[in-house]
Amino acid sequence: MYFFRLTHLAHSPQRRQLLGRAAICTGLLAALLLLLTSGAPDRVRAQDNQEADIIVQFDDNARAVRTVEFTAAISGLRALQLSGLEVVTTATSFGPAVCSIEKVGCPAENCFCDANRFWAYSYWDGSAWQSYPVGADSSLITQIGAIEGWRWGEFGAAQTSPTQTLAAADALSWLHARQSITNGGYIAIGAAVETMLAIGANQTSANDWRRTPTSPSLADFVAIGGAGYARTTAAGAGKMAVATTASEACFPAGGLTALGHYSPTLGAFSTQSGPNSWAILGTLAVSETVPVSATAYLKRQVQPNGGWEWAPGWGADTNATALAIQALIAAGDPISSSTIISALTFLETAQNEDGGFAYDLTPDALSDANSTGYVVQSLIAAGEDPLGTRWTISATTPISYLLTLQLPDGSFEWQPGTGANQLATQQVIPALLGRAHPAVRAPLQTCPVRYLPLVANQ
Repeated sequence: MYFFRLTHLAHSPQRRQLLGRAAICTGLLAALLLLLTSGAPDRVRAQDNQEADIIVQFDDNARAVRTVEFTAAISGLRALQLSGLEVVTTATSFGPAVCSIEKVGCPAENCFCDANRFWAYSYWDGSAWQSYPVGADSSLITQIGAIEGWRWGEFGAAQTSPTQTLAAADALSWLHARQSITNGGYIAIGAAVETMLAIGANQTSANDWRRTPTSPSLADFVAIGGAGYARTTAAGAGKMAVATTASEACFPAGGLTALGHYSPTLGAFSTQSGPNSWAILGTLAVSETVPVSATAYLKRQVQPNGGWEWAPGWGADTNATALAIQALIAAGDPISSSTIISALTFLETAQNEDGGFAYDLTPDALSDANSTGYVVQSLIAAGEDPLGTRWTISATTPISYLLTLQLPDGSFEWQPGTGANQLATQQVIPALLGRAHPAVRAPLQTCPVRYLPLVANQ
């Protein structure tokens, strides 16, 4: 395990100047050279401070970001290895090749198992991703605020501009500074769970999320006090499962999983669509089977306008709709289904001129960070491009709207002028990192029984 640390040059002019347009394609020969080292001369960039951001893109959307520090110039491969991400390499006649990052890619014994996809390596020059003329083991990183990119995909697959990824990194840095040094939490369990969802989107373990190497972790806080949160409601149980699985934490001993809230009589987890959606997502996150009746019940809760309401009588809203889209698609509903198509049409009509989304369709309702973040996640789940033409209004997109809400300290406002908001910051991060729920699916891991005496006294 490594102690999680964020040390971004988040708000320096040098770093901001590095952000700009989207990525461009590179040549096949250059792409292959990016995988392997070679005897060509190193590329050296002007030295000022030894620090770099490493952005790893796993598919068309999902990304993770790490900042690494070093005392002297290092290679791109060494920087990647210092990121704390799981990196698998193999030796070749040309030098070491990167086979997989965070289990995405190929095994060391068959590093080129996929004839069509590979790990491409590049750097951001301030306006576009550029190929190195050497392999990752021969490149030199020395520039202040250097941005290094890794992209798993086919030849020509573009890497996303680092703008929104670095915005998420700044938000994570702000969030990390607010963690309690005494218990590893965020005052309330609900806030801790939201943080788990945020760091899980960045493939960061809650066991590593701590203020100092010796202070309690976020996983400790939730393990000790989270059972009641999971026992109380289906939504809490589902969200807890999604959060702990995404952040590699154990599920609190004494808590109920989402299936523990399922009612065979009702044929669902709840009479409310919001809790139903969270429970479906949580059941899938821990690799359990969702009752067919539960997804059928959720589909029946759709409103005539194609959206969902959080609870009966509330009226359709963007948040409940975004969660329902993610839940149904995660459960196996095709993105081409009439239910999903109608839901996306509902969201399309709910988008405001600023590119964002309000909670509901009330006339003159203003966009907000939380609703827009939820909608972006649902678009990703449905195979939509949040930066695409369909979701662009007067040159604004959901992502550009979110970026207008980020303050200089890295936090996000709920709406313009409302000031730093922890929940808004937490819920924006997964959207900026291109993650839909559940970000990870893995068998249920219950916390050790040593936590039981503490949760029993809640």
